[in-house]
Amino acid sequence: MYVLDEPSIGLHQRDNERLLGTLIHLRDLGNTVIVVEHDEDAIRAADHVIDIGPGAGVHGGEVVAEGPLEAIMAVPESLTGQYMSGKRKIEVPKKRVPANPEKVLKLTGARGNNLKDVTLTLPSRSVYLHHRGFRFR
Repeated sequence: MYVLDEPSIGLHQRDNERLLGTLIHLRDLGNTVIVVEHDEDAIRAADHVIDIGPGAGVHGGEVVAEGPLEAIMAVPESLTGQYMSGKRKIEVPKKRVPANPEKVLKLTGARGNNLKDVTLTLPSRSVYLHHRGFRFR
């Protein structure tokens, strides 16, 4: 038996596909594979889904629905089923809030490993990548 807690967190989509292939292979070898997961592809690949809710933390803990994904999608109380069936969606905002140049992230005197008293100021709501001497913004 294998029990995994959100193994897809932080994985690139390609690596997520490899992970799912490995989990299916483990199952096909005769193992029981139990996965706690919020990833849509992982849920779609599952043989049996247990939707626990209705909310998170103290607002959950009850089995809302269980069975194959098609059964979960047929239970109106299942938020997972509603999202997986497309009845509910997470809308992408039509307009993004522009970055405020007055707001910054400032690191002062950072030390540890190869950092020796580094001070750095970055505009908020920006993405930075530093790779092999090049900085992209």
